[in-house]
Amino acid sequence: MEINHIPILLIALPIVLATLTIILRTRPSFQKNINIVASFVLFVLSIMLLFNVWNNGIIVYEVGEWGKYGILLVADLLGSGMVVLSSLVSLMALIYSLDYMDSKALNTTYYALFNLLVAGLNGTFLTGDIFNMFVFFEILLLSSCGLVVTSGKGGFTKIPDKMEATFKYLMLNMLGSIVMLIAVAALYATVGTLNMADIAVKIAAISAAGALPWHIYVIALLFIIVFGSKAAIFPLHYWLPDVHPSAPSPISAMLSGIMIKVGVYGILRTYYLIFNEALFILQPIIIFLALATIIVGAISAIGQNDVKRLLAYSSVSQIGYIFLGVGMGTAYALAAALVYLVNHAIAKSMLFLASGGIIHHAGTRDMRKMGGMVKTAPVMSGVFLIGAMSIAGLPPMGGFIAKFFLFDAGLLGEYYVPIAIALLFAILTLFYMFRAWLLMFWGEKSDLADYDTFKRHRMSNIMIYPIVLLAALVVILGLYPEPLIALSTSIANELLNPQPYITAVLERSVR
Repeated sequence: MEINHIPILLIALPIVLATLTIILRTRPSFQKNINIVASFVLFVLSIMLLFNVWNNGIIVYEVGEWGKYGILLVADLLGSGMVVLSSLVSLMALIYSLDYMDSKALNTTYYALFNLLVAGLNGTFLTGDIFNMFVFFEILLLSSCGLVVTSGKGGFTKIPDKMEATFKYLMLNMLGSIVMLIAVAALYATVGTLNMADIAVKIAAISAAGALPWHIYVIALLFIIVFGSKAAIFPLHYWLPDVHPSAPSPISAMLSGIMIKVGVYGILRTYYLIFNEALFILQPIIIFLALATIIVGAISAIGQNDVKRLLAYSSVSQIGYIFLGVGMGTAYALAAALVYLVNHAIAKSMLFLASGGIIHHAGTRDMRKMGGMVKTAPVMSGVFLIGAMSIAGLPPMGGFIAKFFLFDAGLLGEYYVPIAIALLFAILTLFYMFRAWLLMFWGEKSDLADYDTFKRHRMSNIMIYPIVLLAALVVILGLYPEPLIALSTSIANELLNPQPYITAVLERSVR
């Protein structure tokens, strides 16, 4: 197989699989096997793509011959790296789903929607066209809405609560879609192209001529609303704390591990490629929003007794740290933000999967009604502790490396006040993560029968394996972070010097 066809395979294969699983919905065993095999193949393909891009440069793949540029897929280090991360979390979530999800949901719509979600993610990370990014966002939105209302075994969330959370998620994201459509239309009306590399060249030329129109800054600000709502940064985060607890745990892992990172990717792709000329205005705004997000997320997490709502608010706070690195904008800070993004994606997806096991074991989401589970669920106790230590930034976990690099980059860039605020609320992170662990696993064993409003289930090995693997990755990224740091540094340098990306797309020398 020619390596240059991998970008289109990463999008087309899950779409074909989504159709196939609908046709074969009466054959559950076949659906299960083919989805696991395909998800593993996608993960392998994503790794092959990343290694090829790293060693041989950017791959540009043209789909069709429509218009000047057709539909271009562009695999650079940022895009292909995000696809690897997405494929890993998707594979783990899918394996976990096999024994977590209700069999009726699993065999009818779950696989099809899950594959569409994967196709939307891969398409978003690989498209070279701003309008196609909008299209992939819509695929993401619709498939994720369908997945949020599916049910896991035991029915831990009531259907009316699911519908309310999904409605809120759908409405807020549709508003974001309308804003994105306005921004894309305004951009096209100004420069006459939707190809992101071409847009970057034309805006740079207009700026060099001293004729950059004021509304370019307004368009750039509109994209903060678009990507900020995807990433759940303050004040666009209100959908997340309701949706994460309502969704089945594997979908919560996808939402918190990968979906909110789509917003970070969007900011990195558009601001450092298209709106380079406006960064001097945008960076202080991003830093302010990042700090507000850190503060609001951390304070809200402290008061939570529902384990999934606590993890959801924690995700709000942690995404603020990533945006802080994005806003500081030096090569070191961008690399630190990317290291943070990867560590958070792995640790938080693992924590959400673990929370599903904990809830199955305890029969409740209320941490005050748990306790003493270090004896009855020692594996869950251990992996949750690893995840909590990583999110809190304690050695030897990957989260420690991420926070250390971020704070060091901030101090070197003389961002003393933002780093002081971030450091203060990192202490609160330590408090609420360990409070959660103590409530659930330490102390006397609770009489769960008094609170058992849901059906309880024993964790199966097929649910435990993905959690343990992700927990091992959290530790490995803390003990041996050099490859991730090297990759993140290369990506950061590419972001600050987008000329190779622009040249590869406009010359399309590789297909």
